[in-house]
Amino acid sequence: MSIPNENEHYLNKQQLAVRYGVKPRAIDRWIADPKLNFPPAYDFAGRPYRKLSELEAWERKRAGIPASARAPRGIGARKRVGGSPEAA
Repeated sequence: MSIPNENEHYLNKQQLAVRYGVKPRAIDRWIADPKLNFPPAYDFAGRPYRKLSELEAWERKRAGIPASARAPRGIGARKRVGGSPEAA
């Protein structure tokens, strides 16, 4: 177990879900998808945390990827359920 750098911020899964506006289960799917190259976890007291600086670098890298090359339903995407496009 490594000791956290006091100058670095770490986020748990719940905080990640809030940051990206998704449910925690979506974070699990991102972690499991090797194509997304989600930042690695650091184990503190048996719980996984991710470095904010690595998440920000991952976000910048993802921002440069064309939408057609991203995984389906990318960060923050919502599936439309019913209704017509005009109703939106």
